[in-house]
Amino acid sequence: MSSVKIELRKDQVEKIKSICKSSDNNPGELINVLHSCQHEFGYLPAEVQEVVAAEMNVSVARVYGVVTFYSFFSMIPKGKFPISICTGTACYVRGAENVLAEFKRN
Repeated sequence: MSSVKIELRKDQVEKIKSICKSSDNNPGELINVLHSCQHEFGYLPAEVQEVVAAEMNVSVARVYGVVTFYSFFSMIPKGKFPISICTGTACYVRGAENVLAEFKRN
């Protein structure tokens, strides 16, 4: 999954378990559980996915598959203010490369 390992505190593990239990550990609620966990942690590192898999009695591979399939899930922490720069043809012709270069410089 990820080469960066984090150590979940006991209270964090309990929070994940609580989120799973709120959906009766129903595997059909996996997406909702992952959404709630991501809201709580900001992203879904491998360690969170492992706890979710164990609590919901599904494989880690299934959880990972769902996390990587849907674009709204993230396995890496995001900044507080995400910035998106259009690099499509219309934007590129109007100077998007200069904007992108300026962001890369800083």
